[in-house]
Amino acid sequence: MSISLSFQNVSKIFESKKILNNISFDIEKGKITAFLGQNGAGKTTTLKIAMGLLIPDKGQVFIDNKSIEKVKKEVTFIPDYPYLYEELTGREYLKFIIELTNLDISEGEVNEHISYYELGKEIDKIIKNLSLGNKKKLALLGSLLNKPSVLLLDEFISGIDPVNMKKIKSILKDYTLEGNSVLLSTHQLEVAQTFCDALILINEGNIIKQERDISNIFKESENLEEYFISILNMTGDTPND
Repeated sequence: MSISLSFQNVSKIFESKKILNNISFDIEKGKITAFLGQNGAGKTTTLKIAMGLLIPDKGQVFIDNKSIEKVKKEVTFIPDYPYLYEELTGREYLKFIIELTNLDISEGEVNEHISYYELGKEIDKIIKNLSLGNKKKLALLGSLLNKPSVLLLDEFISGIDPVNMKKIKSILKDYTLEGNSVLLSTHQLEVAQTFCDALILINEGNIIKQERDISNIFKESENLEEYFISILNMTGDTPND
């Protein structure tokens, strides 16, 4: 088993409230791991710490067995609504990303990426005029140009039309087939059930379950919703209707 991202006894406190309580988990290379929990459970805080956007009060985070401070370029974070310069065209945005990160990539390679992401007819439009699905594909393309080993997605797959959803799933699967890893925070249990390889459950700042093979849960539970609620029942915190 090869580990790409590892949290070791990480805690985080905001305004005297403990958001993360000594959490430890890891995700494997080549897998898409669902990160599940109710609102306020600590998912976004965890992702921001994994990216280096927040500093933990306690504990350590490792990427490929190296401290996150030394390998920040190996991990990329995309929030639910991507940060894009919406007055630029998609092509201008990619040019900006390439220049900002000093990437050595030819125009021909960029055009190949544009084609693969199915942005050919959209790439020269002003970003603010793109659909949310195409904005998210553009954000994904810009984030993966430098080939990070870990991709952190915070509710990224919400609000996407079926056509773009299918393409984004294909892109993420191809990305992990190259040995990379995805940690996907989502409320869409059906997507997690059918798309993800593993899962981590967080509740009130505590990791309450990690399953390295998501198919194992269906030996006892009919679906992920049933499993999720049963685990919360055992912690005494069932979600409200």
